[in-house]
Amino acid sequence: MKRIISVALVLALGVMIDVADETTEVYKVLYQQAQGLPQKYAAILNIVGLNDKNTAPVLASALEELLLTQDAYSATIDQELYGKTITLLCKALGDYKDDAAAASLWTTVQDVPDPLAKAEALISIGKLRDRDYAERIALKLRDLNFKPTEDTDAGEKIACGCIVSLGKLKDVRGFSPVFFATDAWYSQRVRQQASESLSSIVDDPTDAIEAIIKSEPAERQLRALTAETHSRATNQRKIDTAVLALNLGHLKIANDKAEAKSLCDLRKLALCSFIAYKATGADPVDGCLSSYTKGFDDEEKLLGLAALGINGSDSAATVLRDILLNLNNDQQSGIADETRNRLAKAGIDASAVSKNKIVKPVLVAISINEKWSGGIIAAAQTAIKALQ
Repeated sequence: MKRIISVALVLALGVMIDVADETTEVYKVLYQQAQGLPQKYAAILNIVGLNDKNTAPVLASALEELLLTQDAYSATIDQELYGKTITLLCKALGDYKDDAAAASLWTTVQDVPDPLAKAEALISIGKLRDRDYAERIALKLRDLNFKPTEDTDAGEKIACGCIVSLGKLKDVRGFSPVFFATDAWYSQRVRQQASESLSSIVDDPTDAIEAIIKSEPAERQLRALTAETHSRATNQRKIDTAVLALNLGHLKIANDKAEAKSLCDLRKLALCSFIAYKATGADPVDGCLSSYTKGFDDEEKLLGLAALGINGSDSAATVLRDILLNLNNDQQSGIADETRNRLAKAGIDASAVSKNKIVKPVLVAISINEKWSGGIIAAAQTAIKALQ
Protein backbone atom coordinates (compact mmCIF):
# COMPACT_ATOMS: atom_id res chain seq x y z
CA MET A 1 0.00 0.00 0.00
CA LYS A 2 2.79 2.47 0.92
CA ARG A 3 4.50 1.73 -2.39
CA ILE A 4 1.29 2.41 -4.30
CA ILE A 5 0.82 5.72 -2.48
CA SER A 6 4.44 6.72 -3.18
CA VAL A 7 4.06 5.96 -6.89
CA ALA A 8 0.82 7.98 -6.98
CA LEU A 9 2.53 10.94 -5.35
CA VAL A 10 5.39 10.83 -7.85
CA LEU A 11 2.96 10.68 -10.76
CA ALA A 12 0.90 13.55 -9.35
CA LEU A 13 4.04 15.64 -8.84
CA GLY A 14 5.10 14.93 -12.41
CA VAL A 15 1.72 16.11 -13.68
CA MET A 16 1.99 19.29 -11.63
CA ILE A 17 5.47 20.00 -13.00
CA ASP A 18 4.28 19.37 -16.55
CA VAL A 19 1.33 21.72 -16.06
CA ALA A 20 3.60 24.41 -14.62
CA ASP A 21 6.03 23.99 -17.52
CA GLU A 22 3.21 24.17 -20.03
CA THR A 23 1.80 27.29 -18.38
CA THR A 24 5.19 28.97 -18.46
CA GLU A 25 5.60 28.05 -22.11
CA VAL A 26 2.21 29.56 -22.93
CA TYR A 27 3.23 32.80 -21.26
CA LYS A 28 6.52 32.78 -23.12
CA VAL A 29 4.82 32.35 -26.50
CA LEU A 30 2.35 35.08 -25.58
CA TYR A 31 5.18 37.54 -25.05
CA GLN A 32 7.21 36.40 -28.09
CA GLN A 33 4.25 36.93 -30.37
CA ALA A 34 3.86 40.54 -29.24
CA GLN A 35 4.91 43.00 -31.96
CA GLY A 36 6.29 46.39 -31.00
CA LEU A 37 6.68 47.97 -27.56
CA PRO A 38 2.98 48.67 -26.90
CA GLN A 39 2.08 45.02 -27.49
CA LYS A 40 5.03 43.82 -25.41
CA TYR A 41 3.92 46.08 -22.56
CA ALA A 42 0.34 44.79 -22.83
CA ALA A 43 1.56 41.19 -22.81
CA ILE A 44 3.77 41.77 -19.78
CA LEU A 45 0.93 43.58 -18.01
CA ASN A 46 -1.32 40.56 -18.56
CA ILE A 47 1.34 38.11 -17.41
CA VAL A 48 2.10 40.12 -14.27
CA GLY A 49 -1.63 40.39 -13.62
CA LEU A 50 -1.81 36.60 -13.26
CA ASN A 51 0.26 36.94 -10.06
CA ASP A 52 1.87 33.57 -10.78
CA LYS A 53 5.43 32.99 -9.55
CA ASN A 54 5.88 30.41 -12.32
CA THR A 55 5.97 33.26 -14.81
CA ALA A 56 9.23 34.61 -13.32
CA PRO A 57 11.48 32.93 -15.96
CA VAL A 58 9.37 34.48 -18.74
CA LEU A 59 9.54 37.92 -17.13
CA ALA A 60 13.30 37.56 -16.59
CA SER A 61 13.73 36.62 -20.24
CA ALA A 62 11.63 39.61 -21.28
CA LEU A 63 13.77 41.94 -19.17
CA GLU A 64 16.97 40.55 -20.70
CA GLU A 65 15.55 40.97 -24.22
CA LEU A 66 14.43 44.56 -23.60
CA LEU A 67 17.80 45.48 -22.11
CA LEU A 68 19.62 44.08 -25.13
CA THR A 69 17.33 45.92 -27.58
CA GLN A 70 17.21 49.21 -25.66
CA ASP A 71 18.59 51.21 -28.59
CA ALA A 72 15.51 50.28 -30.62
CA TYR A 73 13.37 52.28 -28.19
CA SER A 74 15.48 55.44 -27.96
CA ALA A 75 12.94 57.63 -29.71
CA THR A 76 11.20 60.12 -27.42
CA ILE A 77 7.83 58.54 -28.19
CA ASP A 78 9.08 55.16 -26.87
CA GLN A 79 11.14 56.22 -23.87
CA GLU A 80 8.29 56.67 -21.39
CA LEU A 81 6.64 53.35 -22.24
CA TYR A 82 10.00 51.58 -22.26
CA GLY A 83 10.75 52.85 -18.77
CA LYS A 84 7.26 51.88 -17.62
CA THR A 85 7.69 48.35 -19.03
CA ILE A 86 11.10 47.88 -17.38
CA THR A 87 9.74 49.16 -14.07
CA LEU A 88 6.87 46.67 -14.22
CA LEU A 89 9.24 43.79 -14.90
CA CYS A 90 11.67 44.77 -12.14
CA LYS A 91 8.93 45.01 -9.55
CA ALA A 92 7.46 41.62 -10.47
CA LEU A 93 10.85 39.90 -10.41
CA GLY A 94 11.56 41.39 -6.99
CA ASP A 95 8.16 40.37 -5.67
CA TYR A 96 8.70 36.82 -6.96
CA LYS A 97 12.22 36.83 -5.48
CA ASP A 98 13.73 35.52 -8.69
CA ASP A 99 17.40 35.24 -7.68
CA ALA A 100 18.48 34.56 -11.26
CA ALA A 101 17.33 38.04 -12.27
CA ALA A 102 19.83 39.90 -10.05
CA ALA A 103 22.34 40.56 -12.84
CA SER A 104 19.65 41.96 -15.15
CA LEU A 105 18.32 44.13 -12.35
CA TRP A 106 21.77 45.61 -11.81
CA THR A 107 22.16 46.17 -15.56
CA THR A 108 18.91 48.12 -15.35
CA VAL A 109 20.39 50.30 -12.61
CA GLN A 110 23.46 51.01 -14.71
CA ASP A 111 22.04 51.32 -18.22
CA VAL A 112 18.36 52.29 -18.25
CA PRO A 113 17.85 56.08 -18.21
CA ASP A 114 14.42 56.06 -16.54
CA PRO A 115 14.91 56.89 -12.80
CA LEU A 116 11.80 55.00 -11.68
CA ALA A 117 13.07 51.88 -13.45
CA LYS A 118 16.45 52.28 -11.76
CA ALA A 119 14.79 52.76 -8.36
CA GLU A 120 12.54 49.72 -8.78
CA ALA A 121 15.51 47.59 -9.88
CA LEU A 122 17.43 48.68 -6.77
CA ILE A 123 14.50 47.87 -4.50
CA SER A 124 14.09 44.46 -6.15
CA ILE A 125 17.76 43.64 -5.55
CA GLY A 126 17.03 44.39 -1.91
CA LYS A 127 14.04 42.06 -1.97
CA LEU A 128 16.31 39.31 -3.30
CA ARG A 129 18.64 39.84 -0.28
CA ASP A 130 21.58 39.56 -2.67
CA ARG A 131 24.40 41.07 -0.62
CA ASP A 132 26.84 40.75 -3.49
CA TYR A 133 25.40 44.09 -4.61
CA ALA A 134 25.44 45.79 -1.20
CA GLU A 135 28.75 47.58 -1.67
CA ARG A 136 27.86 48.76 -5.18
CA ILE A 137 24.55 50.17 -4.01
CA ALA A 138 26.21 51.76 -0.96
CA LEU A 139 28.77 53.48 -3.20
CA LYS A 140 26.04 54.73 -5.55
CA LEU A 141 24.16 56.28 -2.61
CA ARG A 142 27.39 57.74 -1.22
CA ASP A 143 28.04 59.49 -4.52
CA LEU A 144 24.46 60.77 -4.72
CA ASN A 145 24.72 62.18 -1.18
CA PHE A 146 27.55 64.56 -2.10
CA LYS A 147 25.60 67.12 -4.13
CA PRO A 148 22.27 67.57 -5.94
CA THR A 149 21.98 65.90 -9.34
CA GLU A 150 21.23 67.99 -12.41
CA ASP A 151 17.71 66.55 -12.40
CA THR A 152 16.96 66.60 -8.68
CA ASP A 153 13.72 64.65 -8.99
CA ALA A 154 15.50 61.83 -10.82
CA GLY A 155 18.34 61.87 -8.30
CA GLU A 156 15.90 61.62 -5.40
CA LYS A 157 14.10 58.66 -6.96
CA ILE A 158 17.36 56.74 -7.41
CA ALA A 159 18.59 57.69 -3.93
CA CYS A 160 15.33 56.49 -2.41
CA GLY A 161 15.71 53.21 -4.29
CA CYS A 162 19.21 52.81 -2.86
CA ILE A 163 18.00 53.58 0.67
CA VAL A 164 15.11 51.11 0.56
CA SER A 165 17.34 48.46 -1.01
CA LEU A 166 20.05 48.82 1.62
CA GLY A 167 17.41 48.64 4.34
CA LYS A 168 16.29 45.29 2.94
CA LEU A 169 19.80 43.93 2.31
CA LYS A 170 20.71 44.42 5.99
CA ASP A 171 24.43 44.72 5.32
CA VAL A 172 26.59 46.92 7.56
CA ARG A 173 28.20 48.46 4.48
CA GLY A 174 24.95 50.24 3.84
CA PHE A 175 24.80 51.96 7.24
CA SER A 176 27.07 54.96 6.66
CA PRO A 177 25.65 56.11 3.30
CA VAL A 178 22.08 55.78 4.61
CA PHE A 179 23.12 57.71 7.75
CA PHE A 180 24.56 60.53 5.65
CA ALA A 181 21.42 60.54 3.49
CA THR A 182 19.42 61.61 6.55
CA ASP A 183 20.88 65.12 6.28
CA ALA A 184 21.86 65.28 2.61
CA TRP A 185 20.34 67.58 -0.04
CA TYR A 186 17.21 65.49 -0.54
CA SER A 187 13.63 66.44 0.24
CA GLN A 188 12.15 65.72 3.65
CA ARG A 189 10.42 62.62 2.26
CA VAL A 190 13.70 61.01 1.18
CA ARG A 191 15.53 62.01 4.36
CA GLN A 192 12.69 60.53 6.40
CA GLN A 193 12.94 57.29 4.45
CA ALA A 194 16.66 57.20 5.27
CA SER A 195 15.91 57.68 8.97
CA GLU A 196 13.34 54.88 8.93
CA SER A 197 15.62 52.48 7.04
CA LEU A 198 18.66 53.20 9.23
CA SER A 199 17.55 51.21 12.25
CA SER A 200 16.75 48.11 10.18
CA ILE A 201 20.08 47.77 8.36
CA VAL A 202 22.07 46.04 11.09
CA ASP A 203 21.50 45.11 14.74
CA ASP A 204 24.89 46.35 15.88
CA PRO A 205 26.12 49.36 13.88
CA THR A 206 28.73 50.28 16.53
CA ASP A 207 31.81 50.07 14.29
CA ALA A 208 30.24 52.28 11.62
CA ILE A 209 28.95 54.73 14.24
CA GLU A 210 32.31 55.03 15.97
CA ALA A 211 33.94 55.80 12.62
CA ILE A 212 31.41 58.62 12.13
CA ILE A 213 31.96 59.97 15.65
CA LYS A 214 35.73 60.04 15.07
CA SER A 215 35.55 62.00 11.83
CA GLU A 216 32.39 64.11 11.62
CA PRO A 217 31.28 67.49 13.05
CA ALA A 218 29.51 67.74 16.39
CA GLU A 219 25.96 67.73 15.02
CA ARG A 220 26.58 64.48 13.14
CA GLN A 221 28.41 63.01 16.12
CA LEU A 222 25.28 63.65 18.17
CA ARG A 223 23.02 61.98 15.61
CA ALA A 224 25.39 59.04 15.36
CA LEU A 225 25.41 58.51 19.13
CA THR A 226 21.61 58.79 19.13
CA ALA A 227 21.48 56.05 16.48
CA GLU A 228 23.71 53.89 18.67
CA THR A 229 21.39 54.29 21.67
CA HIS A 230 18.43 53.24 19.49
CA SER A 231 20.25 50.22 18.05
CA ARG A 232 20.18 46.64 19.25
CA ALA A 233 23.87 46.63 20.15
CA THR A 234 24.78 45.28 23.58
CA ASN A 235 24.83 47.69 26.49
CA GLN A 236 28.60 47.37 26.78
CA ARG A 237 29.06 48.35 23.14
CA LYS A 238 26.81 51.34 23.71
CA ILE A 239 28.85 52.30 26.77
CA ASP A 240 32.11 52.04 24.81
CA THR A 241 30.69 54.31 22.12
CA ALA A 242 29.51 56.79 24.75
CA VAL A 243 33.01 56.88 26.29
CA LEU A 244 34.45 57.71 22.87
CA ALA A 245 31.84 60.40 22.24
CA LEU A 246 32.29 61.98 25.67
CA ASN A 247 36.06 62.12 25.42
CA LEU A 248 35.97 63.60 21.92
CA GLY A 249 33.25 65.98 23.03
CA HIS A 250 35.66 67.39 25.61
CA LEU A 251 38.66 67.51 23.29
CA LYS A 252 36.99 69.42 20.46
CA ILE A 253 37.00 73.22 20.65
CA ALA A 254 33.76 74.81 19.43
CA ASN A 255 33.99 77.50 16.76
CA ASP A 256 30.62 79.07 17.54
CA LYS A 257 27.65 78.86 19.90
CA ALA A 258 25.79 76.36 17.75
CA GLU A 259 28.72 73.94 17.76
CA ALA A 260 29.23 74.46 21.49
CA LYS A 261 25.59 73.53 22.07
CA SER A 262 25.90 70.42 19.88
CA LEU A 263 29.02 69.32 21.76
CA CYS A 264 27.23 69.87 25.05
CA ASP A 265 24.26 67.79 23.88
CA LEU A 266 26.67 65.08 22.72
CA ARG A 267 28.32 64.94 26.14
CA LYS A 268 24.97 64.94 27.93
CA LEU A 269 23.72 62.05 25.81
CA ALA A 270 26.91 60.12 26.59
CA LEU A 271 26.44 60.74 30.32
CA CYS A 272 22.78 59.71 30.09
CA SER A 273 23.95 56.52 28.39
CA PHE A 274 26.27 55.77 31.30
CA ILE A 275 23.35 56.19 33.69
CA ALA A 276 20.88 54.20 31.58
CA TYR A 277 23.26 51.29 30.97
CA LYS A 278 24.86 51.42 34.44
CA ALA A 279 28.39 51.96 33.18
CA THR A 280 31.07 50.86 35.65
CA GLY A 281 34.85 50.75 35.69
CA ALA A 282 37.57 53.30 35.04
CA ASP A 283 36.95 54.15 31.37
CA PRO A 284 34.05 56.60 31.83
CA VAL A 285 35.51 58.38 34.90
CA ASP A 286 37.77 61.01 33.30
CA GLY A 287 35.00 62.17 30.99
CA CYS A 288 32.53 62.41 33.88
CA LEU A 289 35.01 64.48 35.87
CA SER A 290 35.58 66.80 32.92
CA SER A 291 31.83 67.30 32.54
CA TYR A 292 31.67 68.27 36.21
CA THR A 293 34.63 70.65 36.11
CA LYS A 294 34.13 72.12 32.60
CA GLY A 295 30.48 71.46 31.89
CA PHE A 296 28.62 73.77 29.50
CA ASP A 297 25.85 74.23 32.07
CA ASP A 298 24.70 72.97 35.46
CA GLU A 299 22.75 70.11 33.86
CA GLU A 300 25.93 68.65 32.40
CA LYS A 301 27.72 68.98 35.75
CA LEU A 302 24.85 67.24 37.55
CA LEU A 303 24.80 64.42 34.98
CA GLY A 304 28.54 63.96 35.46
CA LEU A 305 28.02 63.50 39.20
CA ALA A 306 25.10 61.12 38.70
CA ALA A 307 27.14 58.99 36.27
CA LEU A 308 29.99 58.78 38.80
CA GLY A 309 27.53 57.57 41.43
CA ILE A 310 26.08 54.89 39.14
CA ASN A 311 29.61 53.79 38.29
CA GLY A 312 30.42 52.88 41.88
CA SER A 313 34.00 51.77 41.16
CA ASP A 314 36.88 52.84 43.39
CA SER A 315 38.12 55.28 40.74
CA ALA A 316 34.67 56.89 40.42
CA ALA A 317 34.19 57.01 44.20
CA THR A 318 37.62 58.62 44.65
CA VAL A 319 36.64 61.39 42.21
CA LEU A 320 33.34 61.91 44.04
CA ARG A 321 35.19 62.09 47.35
CA ASP A 322 37.60 64.74 46.06
CA ILE A 323 34.78 66.82 44.57
CA LEU A 324 32.85 66.80 47.84
CA LEU A 325 36.01 67.51 49.83
CA ASN A 326 36.67 70.66 47.78
CA LEU A 327 33.06 71.81 48.15
CA ASN A 328 33.17 71.17 51.88
CA ASN A 329 36.44 73.09 52.31
CA ASP A 330 35.02 76.02 50.34
CA GLN A 331 31.88 76.01 52.47
CA GLN A 332 33.99 75.98 55.62
CA SER A 333 35.90 78.98 54.26
CA GLY A 334 32.73 80.92 53.56
CA ILE A 335 32.67 80.38 49.80
CA ALA A 336 29.03 79.48 49.17
CA ASP A 337 26.24 80.01 46.67
CA GLU A 338 23.11 78.26 45.43
CA THR A 339 24.91 76.48 42.58
CA ARG A 340 27.49 74.98 44.97
CA ASN A 341 24.71 73.82 47.27
CA ARG A 342 22.94 72.13 44.37
CA LEU A 343 26.15 70.41 43.25
CA ALA A 344 26.95 69.32 46.80
CA LYS A 345 23.49 67.78 47.20
CA ALA A 346 23.87 65.94 43.88
CA GLY A 347 27.34 64.71 44.86
CA ILE A 348 26.04 63.44 48.20
CA ASP A 349 23.15 61.62 46.50
CA ALA A 350 25.56 60.12 43.98
CA SER A 351 27.77 58.94 46.84
CA ALA A 352 24.83 57.11 48.39
CA VAL A 353 24.07 55.44 45.05
CA SER A 354 27.71 54.38 44.64
CA LYS A 355 27.59 52.15 47.76
CA ASN A 356 31.36 52.66 47.96
CA LYS A 357 32.81 53.37 51.41
CA ILE A 358 35.64 55.48 49.95
CA VAL A 359 33.22 58.43 50.14
CA LYS A 360 32.22 57.88 53.77
CA PRO A 361 34.87 60.11 55.48
CA VAL A 362 33.91 63.18 53.44
CA LEU A 363 30.23 62.53 54.09
CA VAL A 364 30.97 62.49 57.81
CA ALA A 365 32.90 65.76 57.44
CA ILE A 366 29.94 67.38 55.68
CA SER A 367 27.50 66.08 58.32
CA ILE A 368 29.39 67.88 61.10
CA ASN A 369 30.10 71.09 59.16
CA GLU A 370 27.64 73.58 60.59
CA LYS A 371 28.25 75.98 57.70
CA TRP A 372 26.03 73.78 55.55
CA SER A 373 22.25 74.08 55.55
CA GLY A 374 20.14 71.59 57.45
CA GLY A 375 19.05 69.98 54.19
CA ILE A 376 22.64 69.28 53.08
CA ILE A 377 23.60 67.91 56.50
CA ALA A 378 20.53 65.65 56.53
CA ALA A 379 21.37 64.40 53.02
CA ALA A 380 24.91 63.54 54.16
CA GLN A 381 23.57 61.65 57.18
CA THR A 382 21.18 59.69 54.95
CA ALA A 383 24.02 58.86 52.55
CA ILE A 384 26.18 57.57 55.42
CA LYS A 385 23.38 55.20 56.43
CA ALA A 386 23.12 53.97 52.82
CA LEU A 387 26.78 52.93 52.94
CA GLN A 388 26.46 50.86 56.10
